[in-house]
Amino acid sequence: MQAPRWWLLVPALVAVDHCLALVGQEDSDPIDANPWDVPWRPALPCHKLSVSNIDFAFNLYRQLALNSPGENILFSPVSVSSALATLFLGAPAASRAQLLEGLGLNLTVVPEAAIQEAFQDLLLRLSVRDPPLLLTVGQRSFHGLGPGAGQDPGEAEKCIQEYVEKQTQGKLGAWMEELGNETTAVLVNHALLRAGWARPFDPQATRPKDFFVDEHRTVLVPMMRQKARHRFLHDPELQCTVLQMDHAGDATTFFVFPRRGALGPLEDALLPETLIKWDSLLRTRELDFHFPKFSISSTSRLELLFPQQTVGGGLPGQPGLNISRVTHKAVMAVDEEGAEAAAATSIQLTPGPHPDLDPTPSPDSEFSRPFLVLTFHTETGSLLFLGKIVNPLG
Repeated sequence: MQAPRWWLLVPALVAVDHCLALVGQEDSDPIDANPWDVPWRPALPCHKLSVSNIDFAFNLYRQLALNSPGENILFSPVSVSSALATLFLGAPAASRAQLLEGLGLNLTVVPEAAIQEAFQDLLLRLSVRDPPLLLTVGQRSFHGLGPGAGQDPGEAEKCIQEYVEKQTQGKLGAWMEELGNETTAVLVNHALLRAGWARPFDPQATRPKDFFVDEHRTVLVPMMRQKARHRFLHDPELQCTVLQMDHAGDATTFFVFPRRGALGPLEDALLPETLIKWDSLLRTRELDFHFPKFSISSTSRLELLFPQQTVGGGLPGQPGLNISRVTHKAVMAVDEEGAEAAAATSIQLTPGPHPDLDPTPSPDSEFSRPFLVLTFHTETGSLLFLGKIVNPLG
């Protein structure tokens, strides 16, 4: 029996062979396909997570934006959710449902066995090493730490550093995870993406131009120029422009440029249904535009955003542990050739309780104001990286 279309909406949003267009134009390309006309493909186990994972990503983004107004934001939703799911699925039964709901998952809609199968399928499929696309997502647990374990904390930190550096090919720089005195186990999840554009930019056309960080400050940024066909729309309701640029492999990136003063309402409206609406409005168009090169990094502490529940952690011999620290670091660089990004999520577990801590331009113009970036893996419908670029220089 065909799977419910709801689970297939997100994979359909990012079908690779769509190109951008203007909405509401009488001269829209008549051969542009309806998004529902993409060939039907059997649902994958991981598709049961698509909508929930994207909803989780948008909720987490709003929390980070609230805590860091006016700053660059970048994280890998798939890295954070995969790491937390590993812990939550091993939690005591009394805590499991609430913990999974923190990930946007409802056991009355998707049974636990299906959730486990879906995450296993997702991690398996998020490993691509074709020439145009490198994508790896994986994780490793480090245990036998803490007082009386006999392992030097400095050596443990070095081991974690070397693992992250190897798995992300050094993209995260000096990832130094300082272990708490009571930490007995650490789970580290990593993500690495290298994806060339389906339509690369000409480096000879790149010129420095002003980028408006806010109403009072500009920075000089290398602006790439391209004349090519992409999918494009203007959303008058949310007062934003959406540009979709496909990668040469099984990935695509949406860039969302809000009009002046419209960023807050746009952030509030980030929902799976919003992506569905945009996909139905995107049309293929010949564009002549300037686009900023950027290279940013972002580090976030996430433990206060999740429930204070006991987790089994999936780490042998460590029942009854609590999440004490969740650290996430992500980097992304976009240039004429494509995009490179990496992220790592570190979750420290301790026997003690959760600690208390202080807490739209037209298509021929320049995209020169703060914008959102959303990079998807097409086959699984997974949101690999989500961020806000306020200053392209980092």
